[in-house]
Amino acid sequence: MNTNALIIIAKYPEKGQVKTRLNGHLSDEDILKLYISLLKQTVSKLNNIPYADTFIAFAPANAEDYFLHFGVSLIPLNEGDLGVRMFNSFNHVFSSGYKKAVLVGADIPDITPAIIQKAFDILSGNDTVFGPAKDGGYYLVGMRKLIREIFLNVPWSSAQTLKKSIEQANKFGYSAGLTEMLSDIDTIEDVKRAGLLP
Repeated sequence: MNTNALIIIAKYPEKGQVKTRLNGHLSDEDILKLYISLLKQTVSKLNNIPYADTFIAFAPANAEDYFLHFGVSLIPLNEGDLGVRMFNSFNHVFSSGYKKAVLVGADIPDITPAIIQKAFDILSGNDTVFGPAKDGGYYLVGMRKLIREIFLNVPWSSAQTLKKSIEQANKFGYSAGLTEMLSDIDTIEDVKRAGLLP
């Protein structure tokens, strides 16, 4: 077992339940295909990093059969908003004895093992680390001990998500480092920019 845990957070690919901000811009079929492609690409890039054990934290909790074929350790997540699910994912790996943990979404085409390595390096000198997304949110969050506060009172999927999360960290005396800025795939503009139109 490594002392580092890498968590990829994902939803079961079901029509109408993933990438909902693309509804009306792409067909349900194309949205589903896009999401599955992003998920497979992310797991393929990140599931064999030598310095971290990889997990998929998935919802709903009864979708385990689908995620088993990725061949990585699984964390079933119960209902709750994104903050609750991320906190529960971190709680799982820290309870298992990991010393540092980094969580990423399944929808970041430009994510690389080098960025994950950098995030773990940043955690050597900081309590938390964030990967800023161009829309004001973040595509990556990490910590070296379980910190609930960065997930409280945060407006999810907003231009203020990252700013508020860092404010929460600072308010409770935790330091925060940043990796490079990337785009996640939420809107039709993101899809076009990344060249992912069907």
